[in-house]
Amino acid sequence: MADGYARFTSKPQCVIVHVDVGTQGLGAAVHNASCGRAPVLIFAGLSPYTCDGEYRGSRTEYIHWIQDVPDQKQIVSQYCRFSAELKCGKNIKQMVGRALQYARGTPAGPVYLVGAREVMEEDIEPYTLNQAHWQPLGPAALPEEAVHSISDALLKAQEPLLITGYSGRNHSAVPHLEYLANIVTTLRVLDTGGSD
Repeated sequence: MADGYARFTSKPQCVIVHVDVGTQGLGAAVHNASCGRAPVLIFAGLSPYTCDGEYRGSRTEYIHWIQDVPDQKQIVSQYCRFSAELKCGKNIKQMVGRALQYARGTPAGPVYLVGAREVMEEDIEPYTLNQAHWQPLGPAALPEEAVHSISDALLKAQEPLLITGYSGRNHSAVPHLEYLANIVTTLRVLDTGGSD
């Protein structure tokens, strides 16, 4: 549901799952959100990291040892634009802001945050962030030399091929693609239908 709404509106949605097992249950959904470039923030808990009540939220049941995997982020990180662990309560808003910058960036896609119970139960002073500072990340620009090198290779190619998959999402990109195809008259265009 979050994936579909995020694709339809381009507004990030949030999914909360239970530790490693909930993360594993998202497998195909994270893959689909990544391929569909859906801005989805996924949050999962981590097993508590203290055993004897050192912090509020310390381990209280045997399951906390069973669900304590070495690197829970790695379950889905290869399909995510960003993954990180929340290590203290005092910067959760900044971590969520950073994750959403990636989720809404170019290309958009899922992001994954994890946090142990101690972090989620930490007492903090209320604070606010200036949301204007947390804009989506833009695409990286090619260096000018690379633009010239690509242009030269394209014009000299015997059978030039341009592979595209998502250019139609940015409606202003289509006329530029058409313009290029008219300049390089031998250019063939392969539309992969949204498959990287």
